[in-house]
Amino acid sequence: LPYRVRWQDLKDLFRKAGTVLRADVSLGPDNRSRGYGTVLLATAEDAGRAVDMFNGYSWQSRILEVRLDRLPHDLDSFAAPATGYHTPIPLGGHTPTIPGFRSYADYAALLGHDRLSATAGVSRNLFVGNLPFHCQWQDLKDLFRQAGTILRADVALGQDGRSRGFGTVVFATEHDAERAVKMFNGYEYNGRPLKVHYDK
Repeated sequence: LPYRVRWQDLKDLFRKAGTVLRADVSLGPDNRSRGYGTVLLATAEDAGRAVDMFNGYSWQSRILEVRLDRLPHDLDSFAAPATGYHTPIPLGGHTPTIPGFRSYADYAALLGHDRLSATAGVSRNLFVGNLPFHCQWQDLKDLFRQAGTILRADVALGQDGRSRGFGTVVFATEHDAERAVKMFNGYEYNGRPLKVHYDK
């Protein structure tokens, strides 16, 4: 974060992505910004949109790095070890209760954990294979949006920056993911039948 930025500036910026419940900028003992902060959004969809909008965003000549945060402390015991969500603009952080999230599973959906489903074999994470090589993450997101709310879509890239022909899609709910499997497994996309299944 630019060092002049205060919590109100951060809240005003992230409001473009959705409803901001709380924004904090980390301050050192001298009351100066440490250059990072946290933003808590009202819904998983808003949080996903914020990552899409602001990761890599140039703000006052600094490039923002925005990712999802670790689970709140009271949920840590449920989380898979070393989830890797520790970052500059986390969503949640030290806040023990999260308005808008009815359960741990809702918060986990935001992080895309796929081991939390009570129904064996069903998750919110989908693997999509046999993609056309010109397909980018935005194309994948636009296509799968027909099935429901998407938190994240990625296309795997090789070292040369070209698509490897497969990707992943994380939905907000298991119901949306299930609908996507039914809609798009075997679906012909630019002449290629897609292979869609739950990501392992």
